[in-house]
Amino acid sequence: MEHRILSRTPIGNPRRIWRQDNFVLSTFSARGRDMRSVIENCAEAGFNLLEMGWASHEQAEEALRLCEEIGIDLLYQDFSVFGGMQERNIERKVTQETVKQVTDHLRPYRHAIGVYVWDEPYVEDQCVEARRQMDLFQRENPTLLPFTVAIPSYNLLYRWDNGLFEDYLRWYVKDIDPPVLSLDYYPVVSGLGYNDEDQLDASLMWCDLGLMRKLGREADIPLWFYYQGVNLHHYPHFEFPMVECMMNAAVLYGVKGLEQFTAVGNVIDENGDKGPFFEETKAVHAKFRKLGNTLMALENRFVFHSAEIAEKCPLYARFADSTANSAVLADVPLPSRVSVGEFTDAFGNVYLYVLNRDIDGVYNRGRGPEPLAEGENADMRTVSLPLKEKFLIYPVQNDSGRQVEPVEDDAVRILLAPGCAALFRVQPLSEPAYTLEYRLEK
Repeated sequence: MEHRILSRTPIGNPRRIWRQDNFVLSTFSARGRDMRSVIENCAEAGFNLLEMGWASHEQAEEALRLCEEIGIDLLYQDFSVFGGMQERNIERKVTQETVKQVTDHLRPYRHAIGVYVWDEPYVEDQCVEARRQMDLFQRENPTLLPFTVAIPSYNLLYRWDNGLFEDYLRWYVKDIDPPVLSLDYYPVVSGLGYNDEDQLDASLMWCDLGLMRKLGREADIPLWFYYQGVNLHHYPHFEFPMVECMMNAAVLYGVKGLEQFTAVGNVIDENGDKGPFFEETKAVHAKFRKLGNTLMALENRFVFHSAEIAEKCPLYARFADSTANSAVLADVPLPSRVSVGEFTDAFGNVYLYVLNRDIDGVYNRGRGPEPLAEGENADMRTVSLPLKEKFLIYPVQNDSGRQVEPVEDDAVRILLAPGCAALFRVQPLSEPAYTLEYRLEK
């Protein structure tokens, strides 16, 4: 069978200079008592970017040296010199000379790819100052990423229930015009309505993701997303399928960066030693490192959800896509707690990213006592997605990123564990069969 190599190019905000080459797997504020252990274990866990938000001068400098030595990229911040977090440091005068000193200091370090400028600016003076500092850094060193992240919809001022969140995020995108549009949302919290029965069905996270996708598409800005990596507010239990489901949910919407808040507490402990989610994080990062090359070549077209989200999160209706518009999916309801992202590349190839949102394994196969096949577990469920007609369906392997021999079928059929997802290319039967991969060209 023919194998094709297609080109892809770096992505970025066309009004900014910085460009993104590869899929980002990062963690916020990677700090601990033993910084060498922190950075070595984060690198082993598969993170390819460490963000030093809120770092003291000593922490920032140690991270700078160690990231260069160990070979992992860094978003640098010395909180005593530049940058801010919401209202913190808004009165500090950061000058062009200050920024020049920082960029000159970073220049010898090839793994210092950017600077963490502002965490969650949400009122006018904060956004103005964040934009000013970003522009100063871009002027001094255009190769650096000047990074900011927007505040989610559960803040005190701009929410869905008072009708102001869309105005805020639209204003943020227009006034700051960031190189990447990054947003955080941490849904596994009783105070945000999370419960074991509904899982993520009623979460306003879907609205935040839907709005981020809409505005990113309008402004032609790549998307990154902070997902919840720790049990922030002591929910009665917190398991890794919750984390993986949030990661995959963001990928449905076309994000090109997955940012964990935070590695400290689960991937590593406060000393920097390996934590309880270390092996699971390493495994899921290995998947995204392989799939990332393909994901970077794809543009999201649609996101489809099963009926639970429309029923329990009615505000999402304004962002909902209909399977009637899909190029390949039949216009029928999706199976319970299944979501699908539909993508295309620059050459018209169509992909489906299929997510099992059932975190607790409620919708497993209900199979009998027969032994499990290799790679299966008891919570796996069979997901079947009817297509408009028969297609050639190419699974994209999680362990290699390669497309394998296609099957001819009128449905995508896959076994998925709780919170897990899989990627497929779907090709018309009228075309000759071929596998493909992407090569970055600058």
